[in-house]
Amino acid sequence: MPDSTPSASISASLNLAKALGLARQGRLQAAQLSLSGAGGPPADPVELHALAALVTSAGDFPRALGLWRQLLRQDPRHAEARRMIDAIELWQSRPPWYRFIPAGAAALGIGLAAVVVLLVFAPPASAPQPASPIVSAPVIPAPLPPAAAQSPAATQAPDTQLRINFHSPAVAEKHKRRSAY
Repeated sequence: MPDSTPSASISASLNLAKALGLARQGRLQAAQLSLSGAGGPPADPVELHALAALVTSAGDFPRALGLWRQLLRQDPRHAEARRMIDAIELWQSRPPWYRFIPAGAAALGIGLAAVVVLLVFAPPASAPQPASPIVSAPVIPAPLPPAAAQSPAATQAPDTQLRINFHSPAVAEKHKRRSAY
């Protein structure tokens, strides 16, 4: 059982303040040593809690699990100790490749973002060119009726030619149908 005298309480508070300062500077090992004292875990539950949290932050999960369990033995209702024991046991039960999932997700996200950026900022694709140019068929004038080819009016302009050569409406209609094709 920890010493509950005022001097022990002040000593524990100073020790916690020193460990907190070292931890804020990023010196987790030094903070752990200041709380461990002679190498064993501290008897004070508050110091033991702080040490377990530091060891967990440093990533030494087997040692942290032992410290959290010791804290739970000292105080069976300690909710933080229960939660941390469950979390560490879950983390240790996962396969070794599991820790790479966040990095893989980040790489996938960056890759997808790069594809989207390339699609958005890529120049538009040009329309496909036909394999060969389309050549239209030559326009062939309709042949003149035999009578018109022999008349002197055949040398005149086509308008005039139609008026001169076609005397009956039936012949003119026949010519219109033939030239429509």
